[in-house]
Amino acid sequence: GRTDDPEAAPVKELAEEKLPIFMRLNQAKKVASLASVEQVDEHTSHLHLTESLPEFIIIGRTNIGKSTMINHLLNTKKLVQASRKPGKTTCIDLFNINGRFTLADTPGYSIVKNQVSEKWESTWLPLVDDYLAKNTKILAGLFLMDIAKDVHPVDKQIVDLLKKHEVPVLLVLTKDDKIVDRNHRVERIRRIRKDLDWPEEYPHVRYTSFTSNRSSKNQRVSRIQMRKALAKLIALETRENSKTFLTGMESEAA
Repeated sequence: GRTDDPEAAPVKELAEEKLPIFMRLNQAKKVASLASVEQVDEHTSHLHLTESLPEFIIIGRTNIGKSTMINHLLNTKKLVQASRKPGKTTCIDLFNINGRFTLADTPGYSIVKNQVSEKWESTWLPLVDDYLAKNTKILAGLFLMDIAKDVHPVDKQIVDLLKKHEVPVLLVLTKDDKIVDRNHRVERIRRIRKDLDWPEEYPHVRYTSFTSNRSSKNQRVSRIQMRKALAKLIALETRENSKTFLTGMESEAA
């Protein structure tokens, strides 16, 4: 059945799954960096010729906690370099994870007019758009939003981009440790979903990688929850099945 609590239900849904698939994501290496549409074309042209791995693409604003989340999820501090300076990621970086799937980390976009937003419009947006259009191995996208930040029109444009390419998406609300009060968290989640026009059938999860006495349990739950979701999606093998799983999560959770 459905619930009016957008905070707790997705955790419950995933916690009930029994998944024996590579819950320890402990082997990761960068296998490619795609800096141009020509490189995307070259990369994607070979996908149907090889037994390419299923893939997840991560998209979010600059300084959203994307790099920190990837490192935390994979239990490493060195795979992706986190930086306070916007625009650190300048390519689509591809990582092989445990020989089971590929994680595509994309350049962050900016919601203010600056060098990052100019670079995004001129170079990185066409790059990501082309990659989404041509890569049939993408099972799902992870769209990151800081739970404490309001939705901007640029955020909605990125969501529309994923919709255009019919990529099923999991909304990941990062920096969950910023919100202490439960009622405030529930209101933030509802506000973000509403302002993004987030489809009712698509789920969200909360993520924190911040470690403290108060949040240590939460960050462990975040990592386990995300790993279970990825494991389940990979077991389903196809984008259509991924969409069915994600919409099924939300129908019980929202």
